[in-house]
Amino acid sequence: MQHFFLNPWMLLGLAGVLLPVLAHLLSRKKYDIVEWGAMQFLELDPSARRKLRLEELLLLAVRMGLVALLAIALARPWLGGAWLGSFGSTQPRDVVLVIDGSYSMGWEGRALTPHANAVRVARQFVEELRPGDSVMVVDAREQPLATLAGLTRDKQRVREALESLPSPAGTANLHAAISKAVQSLASGTNLQREVVVFTDRQALSWKPDDEALWARLDDLKEQSPQPPRLWVMDVAEGQLGHSANFTIDRLQLSRELAVPGVPVRISSKVRYSGGENAISRKVHLEVNGQRLADQTLQLKLLPNGEATVEFERRFEQVGSQLIGVVLENDALPGDNRSEAVVLVADSLPIVLADGDKRLDPTRSETFFARAALMATGSEAAWIKPTILTPDAISAETLRDAAVLVLANVETLSAEQLSLLDRFVASGRGLLFALGDKTPQSGFTQESDQLGTRLLPVSLKAIGAEAVAAEAGKSALGVRIAGNSLELPWLKPFRSDKGGTLTDARFTQWWRVSVQKEATDNASQEATKNKQMGENSGVSLGTPIVIAKLTNGDPWLVTRRYGRGTTAVLTSSLDADWNTLPAKQDYVPWLHELLFALASPTTSRNVDVGTPLSLNISPLVKLDDFEFLTPSNAPLPATRIDDDFQPGARLDSATLPGVYRFAAKAHAGKPSPTDELFVTNFDRGESDLTPLTDDQCATLAGANRLTFVTDLVQMQRQMFADGSRTELWWLLLYGFLAFLAFEVWLTRRMLNGATREAE
Repeated sequence: MQHFFLNPWMLLGLAGVLLPVLAHLLSRKKYDIVEWGAMQFLELDPSARRKLRLEELLLLAVRMGLVALLAIALARPWLGGAWLGSFGSTQPRDVVLVIDGSYSMGWEGRALTPHANAVRVARQFVEELRPGDSVMVVDAREQPLATLAGLTRDKQRVREALESLPSPAGTANLHAAISKAVQSLASGTNLQREVVVFTDRQALSWKPDDEALWARLDDLKEQSPQPPRLWVMDVAEGQLGHSANFTIDRLQLSRELAVPGVPVRISSKVRYSGGENAISRKVHLEVNGQRLADQTLQLKLLPNGEATVEFERRFEQVGSQLIGVVLENDALPGDNRSEAVVLVADSLPIVLADGDKRLDPTRSETFFARAALMATGSEAAWIKPTILTPDAISAETLRDAAVLVLANVETLSAEQLSLLDRFVASGRGLLFALGDKTPQSGFTQESDQLGTRLLPVSLKAIGAEAVAAEAGKSALGVRIAGNSLELPWLKPFRSDKGGTLTDARFTQWWRVSVQKEATDNASQEATKNKQMGENSGVSLGTPIVIAKLTNGDPWLVTRRYGRGTTAVLTSSLDADWNTLPAKQDYVPWLHELLFALASPTTSRNVDVGTPLSLNISPLVKLDDFEFLTPSNAPLPATRIDDDFQPGARLDSATLPGVYRFAAKAHAGKPSPTDELFVTNFDRGESDLTPLTDDQCATLAGANRLTFVTDLVQMQRQMFADGSRTELWWLLLYGFLAFLAFEVWLTRRMLNGATREAE
């Protein structure tokens, strides 16, 4: 048996029991006594005096008891003990229902999916709660979502919240969802507090081996004024995963930005688990929800095996194009589809700033690059280049550009550096193609560090001397290391894929210093980036070497810069320092590089929880547009104030699937003018391995969790074992009884004093 107080600070009111004592002492003020003859007839006899004193002391005790009872009642004492279960639990309670929203809850191995069964059982549980009970619903996803603003006693609102839960998708972090539920109960007013988790007991969502994770939950419970009890119900009824499962991984795109006629390669992997025999499976390609009859693959998979699938598609329609790779349905449909967005533009406008422009155009720095980007025959140009000198770089010349290439540029003014800072931060691309005119200072001005911030590397020295020293070892010089070309858009240029890019010979290049990505340097890099970005508020990513030379020096380095990307090519774009323009792959490689810089990898295809953003026209009225979630729920857009390129932003992309930025006039219906986004999730959810008995015992240790098999078992334990009863109402009855006794005793003493006086 235990005794506790719900509001223990109210016990300080017990100090008020001294007030009647002080009042009694102050009433015994001494007066001057004047003896006179008839006084002897008014004096009380000793027995009456003793009786009066006893009555005064009793009245004093009653008044002290009134104050004590009121203070204790306000402290809301409660008594706990299993013996109360024999009388039933009549106390109101605060309850948080946690519904597992991961896509394993969509398993169709039985008549009802675990998610549908969870909603059904949760509704039944709510219907049997008492009128004074308050309820809240938490949708357990990768980031838990509260479907109600807080605890409510309105059962109809709870029913609507349960019925409006989105379909299961993505993964679930049950520890985070339970922690959110415990924190929400801190605002409750009832003594009984419960958290009920409806899940399929899939091990992945629980992380049972992370002891530190669950220790934090224990600490959170201990800090609660009234620690809640945690219940876990298996709504899959122990049947999860008893069938074969096929999974399609996240899509890999050769480019996210394309123009009409440009091929886009789509690749992924199909995995097979839970089966015992080899099986054939069809894989389909869909574009904007339409299945393409000529884009179907037939795969033969071995148990616990995998196969790579690859499609190629050329788009003719301008706008956001939704690509889907789809498997035939099995018992777990949540991992049978993988989607991505390709943005198709009329053409890609770029600006080439030629830092070594000559009268003989063939000797200019951008001659080969311009020739590579020119359209051939009757085909429309994929990229529209504009050639200018560095001094012509201005807001007007960069207004429509998607990428700016600084080819062997020697100087940039402070105003131009400030312009480039805003240009890239607004979502554009900036490429430094280094050469003999590039300053080792990296365009840094004395008044600021914009040049250092824009250039993702530090320049050390030109590597011509190193080539001469190594000439005796290899007359071929330095080449591009094929094993460093790992990004999807670079892989086709490897020699083992038939590419010629790695045949180019480099005679000179800039040796650069790149911040290492080691753990011990991560905090230093974050601090450095923060300091460099403070002046303009631009967030800087860690520089990444995406291609190297055979001697280990970086050749191509990129870095996220606000909403855009900066990159540096440590050798020239012309034939002064290398033989790259003479190679067959020079033209497609340059196109792919510019497309990659114009479409950052985090723009339209992001992970769950990543904000969504896009550039919009300054003339767009943002109040006329909205974001639509995968469940078609509208969310308001936030304007990104940028004098160079304004944008729209959504900070709460917490559900996996397809988001739309659309005009409100469309009333939520898909339109070709909608801007599309895809939020991806961890495909590890396809591992349907359930919690073992040992793992359940570990999670349930120290009375942390109670696992139950059905609603009846949970209700029997919840309403009986360890029931709690508040005693404030009993103390208030005692207070009223003492008050009535005090009134009666006071009147009795007054009447007695009157009779004695007569």
